[in-house]
Amino acid sequence: MAITKQTAFKRGLAAVLALTMVFSLGLSQAFSFQVNAASSRASGTPVRQLDVPVEDGVYYADIELMNATREIASMGNTALRGSSSYEAKQTGDTDYRPLIVVKDGKATAILEYMPMGYIMFYGFLLELNSVNTTLFNLSPVVESSTFTPATVLAEHRTTTGEVVFDQFNDPNSDYAIDGSNAAAHTRPAGYGHDEILMDVTNQAYPHIVTADATPIMIGDGEAPESAEEYTWDHAAYVSVFVPVMFNISPSTGEQYARLQVDWTSLEKVENPENNVQYQLYLATQIEKGNYTDASYQALQDVIAETEETLSNVWPSQNIEVSTGVPPVPVLSLKQFTDDENAAMAAKLIKATNALEEKGDKSSLEALIAEAEAKEEAAYTPDSWDAFQEKLTAAKEVQNDQDAGVTQVTAAVNELTAAMGGLTARADLSSLDKLLDEVGKLQESAYTEESWQALQTAVTNAEEAAADPNVTQSTIDAVKTALEDAVNGLVSSGVLDKNNLEDGVYSVYGEMIKINRQDKSMSNDAINHTIKLTVEDGKYYLTMDFHGLAYLNRFGYLAELSYYDNGYTYGQYGAIEGTQIPAAVLSTQKNADGSDVYDEFNQAGGSYEGKLYPDQIKFPLVSDALADEDGYVPLHVFVPVMEDISEGTGDQDVLLKLDWSTLKETTEDDPAFEPEGPVEQSPAVDFTDSATGVKVNADKGVFDDGVQIAVSEITKGADYDAAAASLSDVGKKFKLYDLKFLDADSNEVIPNGTVSISFPIAAGYDSANLAVYRLDDGGKVLVKGTMENGYYTVITKTAGVYALMEKGSTITDAENTASIPQTGDSSNIAVYTLLALTAAGMMGITLVTRKRKSDEA
Repeated sequence: MAITKQTAFKRGLAAVLALTMVFSLGLSQAFSFQVNAASSRASGTPVRQLDVPVEDGVYYADIELMNATREIASMGNTALRGSSSYEAKQTGDTDYRPLIVVKDGKATAILEYMPMGYIMFYGFLLELNSVNTTLFNLSPVVESSTFTPATVLAEHRTTTGEVVFDQFNDPNSDYAIDGSNAAAHTRPAGYGHDEILMDVTNQAYPHIVTADATPIMIGDGEAPESAEEYTWDHAAYVSVFVPVMFNISPSTGEQYARLQVDWTSLEKVENPENNVQYQLYLATQIEKGNYTDASYQALQDVIAETEETLSNVWPSQNIEVSTGVPPVPVLSLKQFTDDENAAMAAKLIKATNALEEKGDKSSLEALIAEAEAKEEAAYTPDSWDAFQEKLTAAKEVQNDQDAGVTQVTAAVNELTAAMGGLTARADLSSLDKLLDEVGKLQESAYTEESWQALQTAVTNAEEAAADPNVTQSTIDAVKTALEDAVNGLVSSGVLDKNNLEDGVYSVYGEMIKINRQDKSMSNDAINHTIKLTVEDGKYYLTMDFHGLAYLNRFGYLAELSYYDNGYTYGQYGAIEGTQIPAAVLSTQKNADGSDVYDEFNQAGGSYEGKLYPDQIKFPLVSDALADEDGYVPLHVFVPVMEDISEGTGDQDVLLKLDWSTLKETTEDDPAFEPEGPVEQSPAVDFTDSATGVKVNADKGVFDDGVQIAVSEITKGADYDAAAASLSDVGKKFKLYDLKFLDADSNEVIPNGTVSISFPIAAGYDSANLAVYRLDDGGKVLVKGTMENGYYTVITKTAGVYALMEKGSTITDAENTASIPQTGDSSNIAVYTLLALTAAGMMGITLVTRKRKSDEA
């Protein structure tokens, strides 16, 4: 036998109470599932919903919970706040009216369910379900019906959130429906559900609920046309579960009822935005859909907060009731002011308006792909950093599965703006080129004021060029300012080699060896006044060549090439680069206009068959123009050098331009006139009659008309000085003073080497001879050779020369004294007579032979 909380006495008491309640309410009212004949319908009658007879909107309405089968109030109507039954019991709460929300011809009621008295107790409605049926058979056919639980917007709880009790959900009550008694606590199947073992302990009762109040039409009759024609017979079906009725009998706990709206009583709510119940209802109707998790959860949080606020209104779990039968619950629950209701409604509206759908990321993804194709090197660092910041943020939004439309749109807009804000790195090439050109200008060429203005523009341009974030517009501006400063330069009268206008100029130049110290042999082959022409801003040099003498040889410079831009100087100054032959403007001519040929360009020569250039022209390349020392690297070929020593004719040289001599001139400047054909002076073959000294020189070594003066020094200060200087070599010497003089008796220097032959005097040991040149008390040994009674030396210098016998112990005078003298004449007459006789006989013989010959 099952043990239950209720004793037999209590069971009996419950039965008495139930019977008393039934009879007090009326049997048909308590058990509303019994059908009144007046409301009967034929079996299988179809049911359809009707359109609400008012326009869409929010209304206050008179609503009654009616008996399902008779047009009388249901027992539960006493719990429906605002109903006639409720207000009959709660006479102090008659201002409240339920809400009806009409949309698209359908109606939803927002209802408040309050505690109601039953005989000796109070109780609550536990469940309210909207019943949408399409078939009626005494009552809605379950199989053709859907049962939709009312949406609970608030529950009956204490201000601290605890469940408010009645006798049936209080776990400590003797009447608690806790599932401990299967027979008493099992809810029969029906009303859209299977059999249920009920346990409602600690379960909160609904306070504010919503239910479908759309009117219906049972049968095929004509639908009402006006609000006045809508009656109880058109009221929507609902099902209710009342624990107190279930406690009397499980089969009576759940019943059908009808939610009747008096459509003529509707009063439109003027400010629905301030009605918290309506705003809460709207909020709960919003489905997740495509809303972002964050915004939807924020709304749910406000809904929960509002529901909690509206629920937690009772001061304690047990409600105070008045004395009497049935008792009337004392409504000690919190009542919210209009401002409080409006504040809660506003919060709901704000959260609803903040709902945001997830953004379509297709445009963002395309934009990110475009952004990622950008290259950092193309943009300024600052704009690139800002762009990267927005790109990173956009990628975060892209990866955020809950990113809303606003977030996605903002990411697109910000990244688009950042891309538009990318600043291309400025093209500095034209400015750099201009700065290079300006750097070649010479301060001395311009006035101080205009030069300082230029330097200011240069500084501004250099600072702009050094700024990695500089814009093209800034570069263009400083370049324009720099160009203006250049154009504003005022000449000081000194030419600036780097910025010459088209025209003709002259400049002095010399050919220097690559050691940059010694002059090249080719220096003697050029006119040192060099023509500089500027044509369309390009520089050209024109050089004039003439013959040169080298080591008693005469020749011409045969070829000249210049080095193109990009040349370098290697070890020891060697030039490395690309050689380009200079253009030959004219060739060397003789006085009669014929081409010059010599031993080198004739058959067998190193320049065979070619003509010697007279004037040549070549570009002055920018690298050479920029050379601070004025060096222009060239390559020459000189046949006379090649003939003397193979491989020496080809050589690099440096044309050193003295830019301080630069001056503007004209094409007809006499300094540019080519030299006339070179006529070499005749060779010199001179023998001094007094001393027997011979002087020989090739063509061109001496100018025409040179005079050779030779005198022997035999005594005096010069002789004594020579003797003293030569004393360590020997005592015996011949001393000669040689001079090379022009027509005006001025000493000249030969163009090449000169051969001087000294006669070897009698008494001198030819095996020990030497020649010294004496100068300023010193002596220089001049090596030579001895041939045919002469000692010959090669030199380019005139002066005092001594032919001496090395190791000699006697002087020249003593040597002369030991040789037989012409003053001993004892036998002269005899010798003379014999000589004359012999000569006469020879003459006779020759004449006789000639005659014989003639005769023959």
